[in-house]
Amino acid sequence: MVAMADPADPVHSDSAEAGSPGHGPRRVLVRGFEAARADGDVVAMAEAARRLAGDRRFGAPAVSAGYLHETYERTVASGPLRLRALLAVELARVWGYANEFERAAPFAADALEVAERLGDPAILAAALDADLLGRWGPDDLPDRVAVAARLDGLAGRLTDVEGRLSAALWRLTTGLEMLDVVAVHRQLRVLDDLERESGSARVQMFSASRHGMQALLVGDVAAAHSCLDTVRTAARASGEPDGEALVHVLASGIARQEADREALRREAIDYETFGTTQGIRSVTAEACVLWLEAGEPDRAAELLEQVAPGGLAQVPRDVDWLLVVTSVAEVAAGVGLPGLLREAVEELTPYTGRGVVNAGGVAFVGVVDHILAIACAALGLEREAARHTAAAATGYRRLGATWWSQRLQKRDLTTHGTSNSPPPTASAASPDTIMLVPEGDDVWLVGPADRASIVKGVKGFRYLRLLLARPAVPLTAPALVAAVNGTSGKAILQDAMGELLDRRALTEYRRRLGQLDEMLDDAQHAGDHHRLEQIATEREFLLDELASATGMGGRVRRSGGDNERARVAVRKAIATAIARIADADAATGRLLTDTVRTGATCVYNPDPARPVEWILDSTSGTAG
Repeated sequence: MVAMADPADPVHSDSAEAGSPGHGPRRVLVRGFEAARADGDVVAMAEAARRLAGDRRFGAPAVSAGYLHETYERTVASGPLRLRALLAVELARVWGYANEFERAAPFAADALEVAERLGDPAILAAALDADLLGRWGPDDLPDRVAVAARLDGLAGRLTDVEGRLSAALWRLTTGLEMLDVVAVHRQLRVLDDLERESGSARVQMFSASRHGMQALLVGDVAAAHSCLDTVRTAARASGEPDGEALVHVLASGIARQEADREALRREAIDYETFGTTQGIRSVTAEACVLWLEAGEPDRAAELLEQVAPGGLAQVPRDVDWLLVVTSVAEVAAGVGLPGLLREAVEELTPYTGRGVVNAGGVAFVGVVDHILAIACAALGLEREAARHTAAAATGYRRLGATWWSQRLQKRDLTTHGTSNSPPPTASAASPDTIMLVPEGDDVWLVGPADRASIVKGVKGFRYLRLLLARPAVPLTAPALVAAVNGTSGKAILQDAMGELLDRRALTEYRRRLGQLDEMLDDAQHAGDHHRLEQIATEREFLLDELASATGMGGRVRRSGGDNERARVAVRKAIATAIARIADADAATGRLLTDTVRTGATCVYNPDPARPVEWILDSTSGTAG
């Protein structure tokens, strides 16, 4: 519903409030643009065009992009590179805010290319922000994390508050998506510092809205009310076009946590009116959820027909796709639409383990596994529901999401408050023993130990074997390539991954080391020598990784090509390997599809409902 801070990167040095989008009557700006055109003053044209196109609300159509297009074309032909980059940034933002990402992409690419040539950190930050607007689809998360990390690293070289604000909001958003509570708290601290430094009502509005989001995340409704009051005041003072939307997001979140049906009904009316009149699918989908929460399922079901009239396959895979599909699934479970629910389960399953975020971290609306638990329970798939419930509970514990954890336990979204019975839990089961063992001459044993198949090997088997041996430990794609190819992991990590992604990996490595130390004590106490050996092997690997990565902080990020090639190569190799395994044993293929995630970092997250002991060589196994 609401996106990022929209830093104007003004062509002239107006203050944020004085140069806010849409400043001045539009007819005066049009006359100014026409006069500048007649005089051949491209700088004045750019200023007028920026202001004409700047009064934008997220999701609304672009109404004045033509002024920017005309000015941009002049700069491409003969104008200064700096102005060209700034206009390309503005065009990318205009089309990005209108949810027309294909039209935004070429301008973002041009802005980034010109900014790299200029070497100006402020322009490069603006270009990276614009580039991120084209990487907001559900399948773009690895790229989004990488670019947001690069922008975050660049923010330390900026004095411009708007550029640093944008960097903080992007990093906050990806932190929520990745369930990275450390990143979330760190960026909230950055927002506090920016608010104090700038004294800007606009920055205060963004800071208070995200603190309100965090308050609702942890169930502190009193703090959320206080943040809402601040957002209202700051939105009026700043004149921010999306300020009123921020107010509604917080107000509706508070109404949900207070179970205030009258307030929910008011918000549902406002959401429905805005979503339907403006043609914004995600807002209409949220209205459906609010009607359901307000105790009016018939109205929710009726409105749902406008959200996905041709089924979920017709929903654009853009910034709002995950929000729309999870909202549809909630409502479909509540009103009894099994066809939509089955679609939702199929569509959402590849995105387990991920947080659902309303645009730029404006609201956290649960984890994907929570919605899948609801959908599976409504379809009578209790084993799957229990598995997703366990995964959702883990995600909420990571974030300290108290209210969401309680909601999961009560399953309010499935029962609408009619039952407080806890969700079913998976019955205890002995782990299956599954083989992925190289047998020489590029032949592997694959599948359940009692009926393993002989399969011709592919490189992806070796990547999978490394991941399966280290459950819950994220490994970078270049590190996997290095391990399989026998090259220097340190050199590849430094040259290909870049500073910020390494820091994320290091954080995860250190977290896992802490877990291993606890497990080591338990294994020693129990006298489990086999487990001791497994833990010691993994611990030694992580310590080697930490040693090889130490000392990179502060280096200029070097990146792009090698990292991207490694990411794509590893993703394709693992996908090929899983497909080949599925041909040999469909159940093992499904298990790996559900538990192995690929991207800039790859990880095997064991499913607690499907315990497995992996046999990865001819003499030992690895529990997962």
